[in-house]
Amino acid sequence: MPLNIDFTQVLLHMLNFVILAGGLTLLLFRPVQKFMAERKKYFEDKEKELAEGLEQNKNLKAEYEKKLSSVDAEIEEMRMNAKNETAASAKEYLNSAQEKASAIISEAEAEAEDRKVHILDSAQTEIGELVVEAAQKLLEENATPDRTHELYDEFIKSMVRDAQ
Repeated sequence: MPLNIDFTQVLLHMLNFVILAGGLTLLLFRPVQKFMAERKKYFEDKEKELAEGLEQNKNLKAEYEKKLSSVDAEIEEMRMNAKNETAASAKEYLNSAQEKASAIISEAEAEAEDRKVHILDSAQTEIGELVVEAAQKLLEENATPDRTHELYDEFIKSMVRDAQ
């Protein structure tokens, strides 16, 4: 044999190598490939779940933003209603106060008018009493029988003139 190579030995080593490669393929390579395929599928599934979750989150976010904007509009509407109700109650309160003030003023005016009438009546009564007292004093001072006849005659003449 040239170069000291034994072909039977080479064939036996090749056979050992094939058996070793076949055994390793059966024992290690296929289970590792199966494990890697399962692992790849697991991560693809997780990626799909995450994508679906992300899409669902986007939808929820859009829905919440829509609800938030409708809530803002509702809050603004409630604020306007409260403002209108407050304005209406304030107007009603002012009207009530004005009516009460008008009633008080009317009552005060009526009372003032009654007092005025009472004061005028008492003043007229006092004036009448003063006139009577003054007339009595004048009559007492000037009361002579001749003067009394003259006054009666003047009174009668003035009445006759006024009647004509």
